[in-house]
Amino acid sequence: MPPPAQQGHVPVTLKDVAARAGVSISTASNALTGSRAVSAVSVERVLSAAAELGYQKNEAARTLRTGLRNAIGLVVPDVTNPFWGGMVSTIDRIAAESGFHVALTNTEFTPQRETAALARLVSRVDGILLFSTHPTGSAVRPLLDLGIPVVACDEAFELDGLGGVYSDNEAGARAAASHLVDAGGSVFGILEGPATLTTAQQRARGFRQGLQERGVLTTDIHAATAEYSFEGGRQGIRRLLAENPAIDAIFACTDNQAIGGIFEAMDMGRTIPDDLLVCGFDDISWSSRIAPSLTTLRQDAEGMATRAADMLLEMITVGGEPSVQVFPVELVARDSTRRGAGGESPVTSL
Repeated sequence: MPPPAQQGHVPVTLKDVAARAGVSISTASNALTGSRAVSAVSVERVLSAAAELGYQKNEAARTLRTGLRNAIGLVVPDVTNPFWGGMVSTIDRIAAESGFHVALTNTEFTPQRETAALARLVSRVDGILLFSTHPTGSAVRPLLDLGIPVVACDEAFELDGLGGVYSDNEAGARAAASHLVDAGGSVFGILEGPATLTTAQQRARGFRQGLQERGVLTTDIHAATAEYSFEGGRQGIRRLLAENPAIDAIFACTDNQAIGGIFEAMDMGRTIPDDLLVCGFDDISWSSRIAPSLTTLRQDAEGMATRAADMLLEMITVGGEPSVQVFPVELVARDSTRRGAGGESPVTSL
């Protein structure tokens, strides 16, 4: 059935939206204009109702899109993480060069904060760059239906109409598996990330596939879930090594986990890389500076941030179409997997 706005061309009113959302007219108005604070739950209901009724094509279009605000929303899980921090700087620079300012929200890996941030940004920005903590469509679909440009970066969505810029996480993790086998690993541990994150899912899956391709038995693969942080890495490797002391090779889904894991393993009496090989993922600036230096998968953070910002600005200013681009990663072999040798080997492109 077509939305009410198309039935006999009867305009959809704010009252209709409020009734569909189950809120007062004033709440619906505030949710669409941002003139007063409204809870994230109410805003999401109002946005969904507006999209369902076709309100975007009339009153909401004039309310929300009366002209460029020269602002983009940027939602990230952790601005203190060097990987995301560098991308934020790149996005802010590109936006400024185009005459836009950035409204930044740090969600601290909390899905509720992410939903609230998206709700607040609806009436305040021209488009949104989203580094999601919980990549599902429930909070994003209404924004797309209202005509708000959105580009997801790093964490992948399966959502029509959404721009996306991601790394080839599975290929990178498969390369890590092969490298650790070649470096002498025989019993493997995986520091996985939170199950809601597609990067964690893809990297863990790719690593397991890579080990299986090299003939490693599933009984020689062990895993622990850990937050994407130094402390998460410390806690995760402590559990892995306590439960499976035969582990001699670790793959961490992020460099933060890997670096924290290295420190904890050393505190537990392990030597890196002589009796424990360690590989991370990201290639943050600290990875080449710690001792031993960290073998890792290098993501093109600068290229990803640049493409995501350019895509969003094109969607905002000239009506560009959203697309999905997947960036290759590179294996950088350093001391944490180089037994009996020092220095950094050439980068291997995947």
